Amino acid sequence: MQLFFDLLIAIIIIITAFPAVILLYSRKIRKNCWEYKHKKSSLTISIILLFFTALTVYGSFVEPNFLIVNKYNIDLPNINEPIKIVLISDLQAGKYKQTNWTKKVVNKILTLTPDLIFIGGDQIDNENYNFIELSYLEPFKKLSNQIPTYAINGNHEYGVSCFYGINEKCSQTGDMSAETKNVFEKLNIKYLINQTEKITINSSSFYLFGGDEYWAKKLDFSNLKNRKENIPTIALIHNPSFILDNHPFFDLVLSGHTHGGQIRLPFVGPIGRVDNILPSKYYQGVQELSDNTKLLVTSGVGETGVRARLFNPPEIVLITIK
Repeated sequence: MQLFFDLLIAIIIIITAFPAVILLYSRKIRKNCWEYKHKKSSLTISIILLFFTALTVYGSFVEPNFLIVNKYNIDLPNINEPIKIVLISDLQAGKYKQTNWTKKVVNKILTLTPDLIFIGGDQIDNENYNFIELSYLEPFKKLSNQIPTYAINGNHEYGVSCFYGINEKCSQTGDMSAETKNVFEKLNIKYLINQTEKITINSSSFYLFGGDEYWAKKLDFSNLKNRKENIPTIALIHNPSFILDNHPFFDLVLSGHTHGGQIRLPFVGPIGRVDNILPSKYYQGVQELSDNTKLLVTSGVGETGVRARLFNPPEIVLITIK
């Protein structure tokens, strides 16, 4: 798959850059050709072609190496002191993102001095059931040694993809969820699988529910019945598509999965679609659902499929709940 997309990128660059160079050469040297006689038109066409060349190169090899921080302030009930939470998702460690990228993400997070770190699934790409991808996660130990860190499964841990929804036939590569959990726990990261944990920090408390993967049909809310206190509940669930089914109320849901579409065009929105079901308004940012649940979806720190991002750089989300 990587070879296919890299070949596609190369073809786009060739079919835009090469004709542009020929046009520019002809309008200057070949006096009897159309390009020479219509210099303005040939220049305009060349500029348009080179623009798409530059856009392809930028989106494939420049923007994916950016790492920005997007900040959100979210009000939740019964929070006495502000709590800073870093959310990252979709590292997709593998063919595009490896150890050096993980180090970059970790070092950037540490500069933000959060109280908690949540890792929202798809830690590995798992396109070909390649265990070397797990070694790219090692730098996360630097985080967990200093800051309480929690993680959950995504669909790539299970190697499952359901473009037409979970009730249709899904594709499967290989299940690496147990191996990923084992690696993270060795890195001192709390790995939640349909578990609820009370967290108290900065004189404030909330429940954190770490849900298992929706596409793998393993998301189970039954553990939530153990909640006894009147404090907020934050759900960390990789795939926001679960909101389209019946689900309990949460004060805040933190998700990833969508990559924000990876490529986003002005006035159009996300181009890359994770399925044909989830509305594009839920691909990035904060939304309020009909039951007043706040949903925050991050566009993630990695790529899958094509090695491209456009107008949608990798992001770390810094949330201040208060």
